[in-house]
Amino acid sequence: MLRITFCVAGACLSFAPLTGSAATAFRLVPSDAVTIDQSAPRYVQNSAVPVQPSTARKSPQAQGPEKVYLLRGFLNIFSLGMDDLAVKLQADGISATVMNHAEADLVASRIVTSYNGGDRGPIVLIGHSLGADAIVEVADGLARYNIPVVLMVLFDGTEPHQIPANVATAINYTKHFMVAPATGSSGIVSNVDLSGDASVDHLSIDTVPSLQAQTLDYVLQAGSAVPHKPVSHRQ
Repeated sequence: MLRITFCVAGACLSFAPLTGSAATAFRLVPSDAVTIDQSAPRYVQNSAVPVQPSTARKSPQAQGPEKVYLLRGFLNIFSLGMDDLAVKLQADGISATVMNHAEADLVASRIVTSYNGGDRGPIVLIGHSLGADAIVEVADGLARYNIPVVLMVLFDGTEPHQIPANVATAINYTKHFMVAPATGSSGIVSNVDLSGDASVDHLSIDTVPSLQAQTLDYVLQAGSAVPHKPVSHRQ
């Protein structure tokens, strides 16, 4: 039977197409060894952090609707938590767009075009796995145009990162790699280290209800100056 193996953030999985009526589905089989990089720098702050106000919301001319971009990870099928978050955000009246990590350049281009067209509302970037890596690329691209990002939320990226200075707040839910502020940054960077929590793994981290609820609260804080529907009760 054909089996494909891939490794992301130190976790290796193999999958094989099923036969019969479920031929398009996948069966996931964990590998025998899962490693955690212990050499990555750690800036751990597991408590909740305040979301810094966006510089884009400090003046009337720098207003506009909050926009959230969520990037999925490998093969576009292992980050369904991004879709769940988008649905919940849209229910709260917030614009939320889900794309693949390979479309990072397109996301940055869209934001630059909107910003230059006068839409200066808060920008939020959320990503899982390779999508978490990709939102750092997006933020780096926006930094070249002095476009602020009010909030970034990373769900277990596949490598450590430096968060650029145009990001006001970065939250990193991680099993493996820590992030740190780039030189000259005054933004808040918080690593939530979940490496010791056996109930959370790389593929499920973006679907954990408590982390999703906290992320939604962070997004609502980030766009608190922008009118939107009242927050509904979440399970």
